[in-house]
Amino acid sequence: MNNKIAYTIISLYILLLSLTPLLGGLIASRGWIGFDTGAYYYRSERLEVRFTGLPEGMGKPRVYVYMPNSSYKPILLLDVDDRESTVEGFSFFYEARDVKTKTLNNTLLVDYVFDDFNVTKYVVAFNESIVLGFRSKNELVFRIVFKGKNYTHINQVSLRELEGKSVEFNDISRLNFTFYNRLTGIGGGSLEFSRAVKVSVIEDLEGVTTIAVEFRGDHVEVVIRGYVEPVRVSPVVHTV
Repeated sequence: MNNKIAYTIISLYILLLSLTPLLGGLIASRGWIGFDTGAYYYRSERLEVRFTGLPEGMGKPRVYVYMPNSSYKPILLLDVDDRESTVEGFSFFYEARDVKTKTLNNTLLVDYVFDDFNVTKYVVAFNESIVLGFRSKNELVFRIVFKGKNYTHINQVSLRELEGKSVEFNDISRLNFTFYNRLTGIGGGSLEFSRAVKVSVIEDLEGVTTIAVEFRGDHVEVVIRGYVEPVRVSPVVHTV
């Protein structure tokens, strides 16, 4: 199938679910939906996960969150960037010799083949959380890069006060963040790590926040959660 046609089909499918949350809830995925471009899609009542196909290096995966009982489109929570993510200094996107993807129910398995080692990334999707994992046969040095937009605080540190400077958190197992969306208001989420990691955070002038997670080992899991606070509607007061 022509790539442009395939991407159009994917876009229309996602747009249909995004614009009709009730319909999306009724036909929420029981497993990953795959497309011949290499893209995958998973939808639950609270979260939406998109895994982009070739030749894209972003969205590996891309996680969205829904406001409960709302007609708003899903809000981008975070994005995993395979271009900047590395293992032993090698980019997952640019330097893996081969990438093989398969699914099993709510689990997406992605095998990255390098010259001297292999790494398996897995994404397990649940109704209110996502488990992102990395596994290898040997201990390797990983640098996993997440990106988000319109973040306001990370672990109670105001990003507006950083002014382009980075902040580091050493030996942490949890990272909390909040964001502001002009349509839906305040939201947030968390990354919970199965092992202690080093995290560096920086925000650019366009409001994109980069979260780089570093560790050495053969296995790590990251539990990703997110939420959007319901819009508060002021009561209408009639005067006589």
